[in-house]
Amino acid sequence: MAKKSNSELFSSLLYIIIGVLLVIFRSQTLGWAMTIAGIFFVISGMLDLVKKNWTGGAVSLIIGIAILILGWVATQIVLLVLGILIAIKGVVALIDVFKKSNKSIFDILFPVLSVVVGFMLAFGNGLDVMIIIVGVLLAIDGVIGLIGSLKK
Repeated sequence: MAKKSNSELFSSLLYIIIGVLLVIFRSQTLGWAMTIAGIFFVISGMLDLVKKNWTGGAVSLIIGIAILILGWVATQIVLLVLGILIAIKGVVALIDVFKKSNKSIFDILFPVLSVVVGFMLAFGNGLDVMIIIVGVLLAIDGVIGLIGSLKK
């Protein structure tokens, strides 16, 4: 029973730490995660090559190097495209709402929010906002888990 409680305690503390780091450092943490993933793939690829697993080693090595060199650029491109697509979807939905004869504020609100979120992702700090939200949720989950594990 003590092992399970220690595991829950450790997981809860880890969630709190990761959540706080996400809130404080925001998009920097994504860069750190990509760097760690890239290093992991490079090391894994080199170990596979040492074991004479040529194909797996080469693939892992290429993936690792690509993540290290192109990781943030690729992320920015994906965010730009995703943001533009979300904004376009919002504009199209907003046009459809204005074609309706009876519309409520809620019919207009979601398309407008879609346009705003799309532009934030594409050209602003939408990624930071999403990372802060995830960080806060992780920290809250960690605190709840910590309280639960301390009660046992």
